[in-house]
Amino acid sequence: MIVKSECRLADGFSIWEKIYAQSSFIAMGLIGTTGIILVDWIWVIPYIIIYWYGIPGIVMRHLNCPRCPHLYEYGDCLQASPMITKWLVKKRKTTPFSASEKFLFYAIFILIPTYPIYWLLSHPALLIAFIIAAVMWYSGQFLYFCRRCRVKECPFNRAKLINID
Repeated sequence: MIVKSECRLADGFSIWEKIYAQSSFIAMGLIGTTGIILVDWIWVIPYIIIYWYGIPGIVMRHLNCPRCPHLYEYGDCLQASPMITKWLVKKRKTTPFSASEKFLFYAIFILIPTYPIYWLLSHPALLIAFIIAAVMWYSGQFLYFCRRCRVKECPFNRAKLINID
């Protein structure tokens, strides 16, 4: 049997965890989108595809959320309301990520904080706000949530697995 050590998230997420995760992620997307629009609006189209479709349309619908036990076993979701997430996720998956799924996953999560930087350089206040939001979200994920995650197939999962015979 495989057990995740120190998983306090199995019982659900606190309201503060949800506020932290959702507000930092939404702020990053809004600031990035705004910065691109202010400089050259046509370049916001790829960012809309990467961020505004990539997360709900690819990551939530096909990659992480269908494999997340928090949603199915505990009726909770960190990134969105469980009702919205269940509406997005049509069928549960238990298989590991394929090579193409891993590529999409990494591409989306690398492009979200890097793509808008060029356009944000001409607006230092927006750039600083964007960097703060990105650091908040990514550090919160990697240093807190990913270390306790039960989505064992997720490439970002940092939880230590203990093998108990």
